[in-house]
Amino acid sequence: MNIYRYLGQCLAFTILLGSLSLLGCMVGPDYKKPELAAPQSWQAAPVSEKSNEQQWWQRFNDPILNHLLEKALLGNLDLKTAEARIIEARALHASATAALFPTGDLMAGASRQGNTIGFPGGSSSIAQQVKQPFNMFKTGFDVSWELDLFGGHRRSAEAAKAEFEAANVTRDDILISTLAEIAKTYVEIRQYQRQLAIAQQIVDADNKTTELIQQRVAIGSNAGIDVTRTLAILEQDQTQLAYFKNMLVQAEFRMDVLLGEKPGLSHTLVKEKTEIPSTDMALILATPAVVMTHRPDIRHAERMLAAATAQQGVATAKFYPDISLTGFIGLFNTNAGNFLNVSSKSWSMGGNVLWPILSYGTLSANLHAADAKQQAAMTQYQQAMISAFSDVERSLTAYSEQEKVWQSLEKSGKANNHVVQIAQERYVAGISSLLDVLDAQRSLYNTQNQVTIAKAQTSINLISVYKSLGGSW
Repeated sequence: MNIYRYLGQCLAFTILLGSLSLLGCMVGPDYKKPELAAPQSWQAAPVSEKSNEQQWWQRFNDPILNHLLEKALLGNLDLKTAEARIIEARALHASATAALFPTGDLMAGASRQGNTIGFPGGSSSIAQQVKQPFNMFKTGFDVSWELDLFGGHRRSAEAAKAEFEAANVTRDDILISTLAEIAKTYVEIRQYQRQLAIAQQIVDADNKTTELIQQRVAIGSNAGIDVTRTLAILEQDQTQLAYFKNMLVQAEFRMDVLLGEKPGLSHTLVKEKTEIPSTDMALILATPAVVMTHRPDIRHAERMLAAATAQQGVATAKFYPDISLTGFIGLFNTNAGNFLNVSSKSWSMGGNVLWPILSYGTLSANLHAADAKQQAAMTQYQQAMISAFSDVERSLTAYSEQEKVWQSLEKSGKANNHVVQIAQERYVAGISSLLDVLDAQRSLYNTQNQVTIAKAQTSINLISVYKSLGGSW
């Protein structure tokens, strides 16, 4: 038989056998996404098929906030780390998939060797020839193929794919957390800017009060104790200036880190003072079942459950024999001058079967470990679902109640503003003193400070709501 025809037939048979192995059975359980019951509605917010949580940051109508979020997409180092891990997971998936196909190596080698072989009856001419050292030159192509008859490699590729998808979800989780943190930090910066301005107004009012009382003392009024009291109040209020300046600087530095920039950049972006971002749009959410499909923690837990289920199949396949095919074709000669002569061809084909029949204890323990990991992954998935429902409800309640606090303080601020107007009118009419006006202004400033805190916290709680919903970035 012609050697090349024989090799061609062997190659065709090998390809057919390998193709059948890819279509063969896969031991172990087939993954099916678990169905977990979800409530029909939220307790603290209405639901609709047309929810309005998509692109929620635009509801604040703040171009500076939008710009900061865009910069974070390019510069945040946590996001870059997550993206690198996605590349790593993609490569591992490709490596696991490549194990399903043949591998080959181009080889070349040279050696010199000698042998001593004894023959019955003493020496012979053949023995003398074999004793002589000789050179060996060899080059060719080695190929091997481990047939996946029982699906171990396919299960491994299945697990790697699920882990790759989990890495993508992890990146989404980091993205949502990072951008939500940027939005919260931006709100805090605007809050501290406003509180710093109010603190300065309070200090200015304290200075005027102190000046008036000192004038009374100068003309003989018995108000020395009032001077001491107002000076103490002034010193105390001045500490608030230092406090809010420090809080503002700290928030700006946190923003720099979130943006992946050197310290000082965010200060140039937010130094122009604007109002605390807020929105008066009603909050309408999708149903809990839809929201749960957006949450990265749930999606990650589900993908890790799929990977753990596939690993059960990998562990099960270890109980079955591994069948591999090997082959070589190339050139073989003892003379370097004739090394590339096609007449000195060399070839080989073969197969191996490896069945670990005496490793049952180890394989059984590994399978039990894989089963336990799958059960743990299932529990984590269930826990993620329960925690997600609680997280959304808690954030909705916190936002709803804080909004009521803000609205009440807004009304109080308007009332105090009216008191200041009355005090000023009475002062102009000569009915009351300037001290009464300053006291009314001080009370108004304190209320404005409380309103500022409540307004900022309301916006922060709203951001937490959207973060708990999965971000919709």
